[in-house]
Amino acid sequence: MKTITALRTVFGIFVVGVAAAIYAQTPQTTPESPSELLEKGIYNQDTKGDLDSAITIYQEVVAEASSNQSLAAQAQFRLGQCYLKKNQPTDATAAFEKLVHDFPNEKALIAEAREYLPGNITLEPVPWVDGERMQLNIALASGMDIGTGEYRADLVAPVNGRQVWRVGCRMMAGPQSVSSVDVDAETFRPLTSHWKHSLLGEVNATYNPDELVIQRVGKAQPDKVPLDGAVYDNEEAMHLMRRLPLQVGYKTMLPVLPTLGAATTLSISLEVRGRETVQVPAGKFDCFIVHLGLVNQDFWFSADAHHYLVKFEAGPVNAQLTSVAQRKPGDAVNFHDDELGISFTAPADWVVWRARNGQPAKQVLIRMLDPGADTADGGMRLFATDSLSAAAQQSARAWSEEDLAKNKNVKVRSDSWKNYTIDGRTGVAYTADYTEGGKPLVQFLVRVLGAKESELFVITSSPEKFDALKAQFDSILVSYRTH
Repeated sequence: MKTITALRTVFGIFVVGVAAAIYAQTPQTTPESPSELLEKGIYNQDTKGDLDSAITIYQEVVAEASSNQSLAAQAQFRLGQCYLKKNQPTDATAAFEKLVHDFPNEKALIAEAREYLPGNITLEPVPWVDGERMQLNIALASGMDIGTGEYRADLVAPVNGRQVWRVGCRMMAGPQSVSSVDVDAETFRPLTSHWKHSLLGEVNATYNPDELVIQRVGKAQPDKVPLDGAVYDNEEAMHLMRRLPLQVGYKTMLPVLPTLGAATTLSISLEVRGRETVQVPAGKFDCFIVHLGLVNQDFWFSADAHHYLVKFEAGPVNAQLTSVAQRKPGDAVNFHDDELGISFTAPADWVVWRARNGQPAKQVLIRMLDPGADTADGGMRLFATDSLSAAAQQSARAWSEEDLAKNKNVKVRSDSWKNYTIDGRTGVAYTADYTEGGKPLVQFLVRVLGAKESELFVITSSPEKFDALKAQFDSILVSYRTH
């Protein structure tokens, strides 16, 4: 049952996709082998100077020479050289990045390819304050809101006398995720990280000088990944970009390692392509436009000293900055909406988000996200009371029973029905069990009828997490006020 609809849209900042074009050649009785094609490409490149034909041939060699990695790597390297001669630096960078990423055993060619890639990373001082919270609204290109992301930065206990920042994000865009990375404040190299994703799983990682140790939740033995040189955790990348010396024309490479999945270092090119003034819910900002190669994503960072993430576009998904706040550890989260005339207080590190586009008529959705990404659903809906059926308008109990009649999979705990007071008004509450995707879930719901507007509050989680989450959710309901 989805009393509050959960959109099933996968969202991730760094997702790699590579496409290979196939050279269309005249049919032959005996097809040319990859090695013969490579020689033909070299002839077109070096002797004839026909770079377009050479590029097409090299692309075919890469696509067809899967059994001969050395041959494919040579073609990939020459592909990058051809793009350079054609004055197509972006395509050349992408070609050399692909060589580094797809052919890790070709050490000599990789060393040559790195000479063509942008230089080492230089970091500027931290542009944020302790306790900073940047919240963005996430939407589809159609304009429909699908979720939110809150990027966080906190000073934590020093390690070996060195200052440590904990950076990361609590995100919901269909699936939910939470991440944090403890990084050395000076070098910004990762020390440990945690990443939980409702679809991909949960991992804890420890970065040693020459080895990454990844412990996947549910797996007995850790995975160990050799490290060769500097690497940055995927979940610190947004904060890392804020520390770069951003100026139009600036280029560098980001060696990024996602700990969920194959845990392979991705060499991603970064280029500041321009400057633009943009208007977002948080205000108007003069921004640098930062493009990431390989993943083909764009980010707008404010050109002031804060380097706020103001906007990003990643495929069909875009996000805009809605607020910047500063909270100390343990600070409650105060939410108020003057338009709706409501307010409430959530526990520390909860995230509150109002969906403004794509909701049914006469309904408002406000999501409340717990810090550990343990809820399957949570938040409230406001309904125009006249949008409810005549039967539902008779009482909160009748409204609840009407909804339950539509969801045969839901089993209400018989002793859970009770009156529940919200802002001095009496509603009805119950607890129910059901399954979704073969997994057991527990849901607590409260309905309150009003003359003009009526509220539905809900929290849903796995059985083992339910009691603790409900206790926190109850504290939100106690604080709820209408004005």
